[in-house]
Amino acid sequence: MYYSKHHKGLFFINRGMGNLEFRGEGGIYASDTEIWNPDGENWKDSFTTVTVYDDITEIYEGVLEQFRNVHRLNLPKSLIHIDSTEELRTLLHTNDVIVHAPYGSYGDKFAAEMGLRFWPMNIELGWYKNEAYDESTRLVLCFREDGSMNLLYDIFTTGISAGSSGGASLWREMPNEYYPGCSSEQFAGMFPAPYYEHIINNPEVKEFLRRDARRNKQDKDKQKEDTE
Repeated sequence: MYYSKHHKGLFFINRGMGNLEFRGEGGIYASDTEIWNPDGENWKDSFTTVTVYDDITEIYEGVLEQFRNVHRLNLPKSLIHIDSTEELRTLLHTNDVIVHAPYGSYGDKFAAEMGLRFWPMNIELGWYKNEAYDESTRLVLCFREDGSMNLLYDIFTTGISAGSSGGASLWREMPNEYYPGCSSEQFAGMFPAPYYEHIINNPEVKEFLRRDARRNKQDKDKQKEDTE
């Protein structure tokens, strides 16, 4: 763990395998990456993935530019601004960086504006509590980097977490009746009733459905052009 010399409460966690986390609050300036007891003069060069956590709102000029080997940026909902310098643009394109962020977030828009690959973060579709078995199930729409998607049912019982005794993590394919272009109401109707309100009121779901319909139309248009 590295602590910033100039930003109280800002620190960096080395998770190994090239993964670095930014944790703190507010905006980050280039000088804030000066830390106590770094692992060598070029310690930033060892990281290929940078994860920015919630409560960080801005990343100013000269911060990301220091991480010359970054290939993936994980950006939170709380982020509202990144200074887009020419140096940063060149770095991100040279490294073919992929941006992992929620649908409709600033990170999503940043990827589009910079012409970078975008990988949407998973969308929590809701919780269902089965009182009879004292069991809760969390339903999550999961996205893979290759663009495919499936559903995760995380089952929790009192006193345990999913994956341990009494709990489970179950993977399922998308419902057979799903089709790109369906409405939020139609999509919500494919799942048990307790999830319905959460799904239709989730802006990330709306953006996912809109984007998936657009991609599907583009794919069909391209197929049509190829056959003509």
